[in-house]
Amino acid sequence: MAEMQLALGTTRRLLHQLGLPASLLDRVQFSGSDPLQSTLHLGEFAQALIATTALAASHLHDLRNGTSPNERVEPGPRVHVRCDDAVAEFRSEHVTTLDGEKVFEWDELAGAYKARGPPDAWIRPHTNWEHHKRGFLDLLGLPMANATKQDVAAAVRLRDADELAEQAMRRGLVCTALRSYAEWDAHPQGRAALARAPHGPVRIDRLGESQPPAPLTPLLGLGARKPLRGVRVLDLTRVIAGPVAGRVLAGYGADVLWITSPSLPTLPGLDFDTSRGKRSIHLDLRDSPSDRRQFESLIKEADVLLQSYAPGALARLGFGAERVRELNPRIVYASLNGWGAADLPDEQDAAEGEGKWGGPWRQRKAFDSLVQFASGISHAEGVGALEASAQAGEFSPRQLPCQALDHGSGYLAASGILSALARRHTEGGSHLITTSLLDTATLLRSLGSKPYPSSSPPLETADELRARGRLGTCVGEGGKQVEYVKHAAVFERGEVQVGWEKAPERMGADEAEWLPF
Repeated sequence: MAEMQLALGTTRRLLHQLGLPASLLDRVQFSGSDPLQSTLHLGEFAQALIATTALAASHLHDLRNGTSPNERVEPGPRVHVRCDDAVAEFRSEHVTTLDGEKVFEWDELAGAYKARGPPDAWIRPHTNWEHHKRGFLDLLGLPMANATKQDVAAAVRLRDADELAEQAMRRGLVCTALRSYAEWDAHPQGRAALARAPHGPVRIDRLGESQPPAPLTPLLGLGARKPLRGVRVLDLTRVIAGPVAGRVLAGYGADVLWITSPSLPTLPGLDFDTSRGKRSIHLDLRDSPSDRRQFESLIKEADVLLQSYAPGALARLGFGAERVRELNPRIVYASLNGWGAADLPDEQDAAEGEGKWGGPWRQRKAFDSLVQFASGISHAEGVGALEASAQAGEFSPRQLPCQALDHGSGYLAASGILSALARRHTEGGSHLITTSLLDTATLLRSLGSKPYPSSSPPLETADELRARGRLGTCVGEGGKQVEYVKHAAVFERGEVQVGWEKAPERMGADEAEWLPF
């Protein structure tokens, strides 16, 4: 019962922070308990974020059918989110298969490394992208061709953790030193996150001057039950949070054009899971004038632009929020980054929180595991696991049993987009949505902690999920079958539909045009 109250309370808080009707909470039902071994309430966190997205979609469904929660004669579409289903969806990349084969793997050098000094002196570099791996090995003086995990461990053990991490980040690499909660709260970036926390993990700002309402086509006229039918989304995201947001929008019916380039690195084992429901096109926004013109044409007819590139990268290409708004005065521009407030102009950041709103790292890159490492989560998990163990041992940091910050940020971004579309429908205007992995971590931590379980039930296997009907299939790359985890939010009467019928045949296989509706 306490677990369900925690999920309910978190959902209530998010609805309020997103400006969504409080009455939507009456539609949701939670069940089950958290199966994950952690000091944090991951299951309830996953339930609440998935439910918030479902309720935001339900609200937009009402608006497009000409009703609002206060006008309905009958209760709106009820949604049920089981804890084990939510956890499975937050672990989707570990379950999804392509023709029965799992293809998701971390780089062989990925992980945490003990540095010089006390037992809690550790660093974690990001090595899944080849250029990040090459840069970090170069910093250590190790060869790219044959460096082993043991070589990296030996080199890192001679270095100071904070100094090495700072050197790496100043080179444009992605690396953080381990910190406890207390150390993080005292760090300038940690203080910035705490200053933002009362405002919620998703920020929605109006862009430019007021515009008249831009109502979406009524769903009844389209014969559709998916709330985002006819909504056009440009998806410029990679690994994992941003792509999850785009996947969620596609599941609720949006026409999502996933834009990438042959020159960009890929992680196919993640891409085929997060590209479900999308169409894939290649555009070279850096060097091809014709591709840039094509992109501008797509922007003019889009409803949403979703991006999660490195802070400032898209703006340097000429497609920051203000420029995109000039091309399309009713656009919803959603930006997801690592450390928070990356898209605020410097003068606005200085005005809010006396220059401390974004924090000194707001323009730096980040990934889920590294935000866990820097913000105290990995330290708390390591301490908790050591205390729960019946055997004495040395401290080592631990990661969460799922990429909770990635998946959570994806759902928060999707919820912000849905809320902004509802505002545009009734009030008009263009909106900027910003969220970050760090703000998601701050939200997760705010749910409180618990003793690390000495044991936990085994996580559900694909066979077990399939047996209870929680896996779906669609055709994906090369005509192969993608088997994936179904959406955890189940609408009881079928009034709202959600799901994925296809995945891209291959990257760049589709036409750079919008589908008719």
